[in-house]
Amino acid sequence: MNESYENRRKELIRSMDASSSQTMFEMHKSMCSEWASALNDSIDAFSEMGSVGVSSFVQLTSQLGEFIDQKEAYFKENYGSFESASAADPTFMGAMLRSFGDAKNPKEFDAQGVEDAKDQNDYANALKAVNTGYRYGSISVEAEGVSLVWKGLESSISEAQDPEMPFAPNLVDLPIINGADFTKQKAPTKAMKTTEGVKSWMTGQLDKNPEALKNAVRNYLSIQKEQGKGLTEEEVMADEQHMEAAKTLYIDQASSLVKDEEMPTPERNEEGSSVAIQDEEVSGMTFAGGGRFEFTMKDGAKMPAQIFRDIKDMDGVSKSVFSRFEAKYGSGAARKLGFLLSKED
Repeated sequence: MNESYENRRKELIRSMDASSSQTMFEMHKSMCSEWASALNDSIDAFSEMGSVGVSSFVQLTSQLGEFIDQKEAYFKENYGSFESASAADPTFMGAMLRSFGDAKNPKEFDAQGVEDAKDQNDYANALKAVNTGYRYGSISVEAEGVSLVWKGLESSISEAQDPEMPFAPNLVDLPIINGADFTKQKAPTKAMKTTEGVKSWMTGQLDKNPEALKNAVRNYLSIQKEQGKGLTEEEVMADEQHMEAAKTLYIDQASSLVKDEEMPTPERNEEGSSVAIQDEEVSGMTFAGGGRFEFTMKDGAKMPAQIFRDIKDMDGVSKSVFSRFEAKYGSGAARKLGFLLSKED
């Protein structure tokens, strides 16, 4: 998803936000209006009842105030606002952020290995339900209390229950992503050049990215289940050996995507032993005995090769050539080549 699309998507969601102009859902607003009208129409009837009627009227008016407070709180809690909502919130605004258009799975859900099974239509229907749920009902006010007629049946208004968390997500497990597939989806191109590069990248992901670790554990559990071992996620997370095994498996799956090129093979010659190297600065390297390794430069000149040092301790041609060599063939490849050359001598 590109940034331009995401910005347009969020602007559309922002335009849906009614939290600044609306204090309760439409059905509650209608109920309060009808309740207030019913009270107003009943003033004379309550007055004729004397002090008992006046007391009942005051009580019913107070109940309406409490009802308004409850429904405003219900709206605030379940509708939310664009400015404060996150895609993981169980509010209408949160639901739109995670379901409207081409929305990504919230990072909070990725970290738990879950996703929302509901879609935009589910949330639109939920909003319709809380906005129009009592459209065909009617309210009557009597001394005994407030009654609601709903689909032909009369009951106390206190029995009219609102849906609990109508915009809460229905969380289901994400498909298990093995180490190879996770790497295909997430790894940068530069990490995919060598097995060492992939291993290093995945190790970093398992250390810092909860989504990667969650997938590694679930991947490990699926393998264990295939082998008839009934472990739980909690048991694996609490056991250091299981966690190391899960990480190692995930790293191995990731590194299986890359096959390092085979290093060039040294050959015996009159000078001792040599090997051809595909590089921008040198054409090969020779070993003439006595611990003396030399590069053959592109122009035929000879230059000493610091082959048994760590890359960080090398300088000049050795550092640049062996840095590229190990990027291509893996960490330690330069030292390994040195042993192969000296062995051929």
